[in-house]
Amino acid sequence: MSDAQRFSAASLMDFVNQALQRKDVPPDDAQVTAKILVEADLMGIESHGVAHLMVHPSYVLGFGQGLVNPRPNIRVMHETPSTALVDGDEGLGPVVGYRAMGIAIEKAKECGTGMVAATRSRHYGIAGYYALMAIPHDMIGLALTNSPPFVAPTFGRGRMLGTNPIAVAVPTRSGHPFLLDMATSAAAHGKFEIARREDKPIPPTWGADEEGAPSTDITRIMPRG
Repeated sequence: MSDAQRFSAASLMDFVNQALQRKDVPPDDAQVTAKILVEADLMGIESHGVAHLMVHPSYVLGFGQGLVNPRPNIRVMHETPSTALVDGDEGLGPVVGYRAMGIAIEKAKECGTGMVAATRSRHYGIAGYYALMAIPHDMIGLALTNSPPFVAPTFGRGRMLGTNPIAVAVPTRSGHPFLLDMATSAAAHGKFEIARREDKPIPPTWGADEEGAPSTDITRIMPRG
């Protein structure tokens, strides 16, 4: 019999919200982060959902390690009518991403397009959430981010490239938007985290060991975590 338990989305949001507030995150920022993490699980993207809260260094672990600022001073460093550069002050990625996309949408209302880059931020969850923020405004949303080097180049064996996710959301006449949310690698890094957590093999086309040979053994692909 499985030991898995089911929880409502509302109870998960409350749990995440309270956990973050106990780490001195302001209520509004905790609410935004909780919504984005839970939304990932509701969309079936468990690699970027609530499971990250306690184990990923960009969330609760990061506060204790000094990697994440619970009360960042997020500010616009430079801007033009249609662009901006935002300093995230090492805040929670979902908070910085949400703020940056909001600025981009407001600029697009005035100029037709809005492009905002953010620096000094952390892991921001699913890129698709931010792309979808544009849909209620009848806009196309685009969200991209870089990542640490996890990917070996073709015929290579060392980690040199990021997974560099891309998300695009487009309004449709049906009212159900088109959404593409993908890593530019064979699989998102979070899927490897799930395989390691559940001690399961991965498809042979996903990863390679330290010698560059295809492997299904997650411990050989992620020996250092």
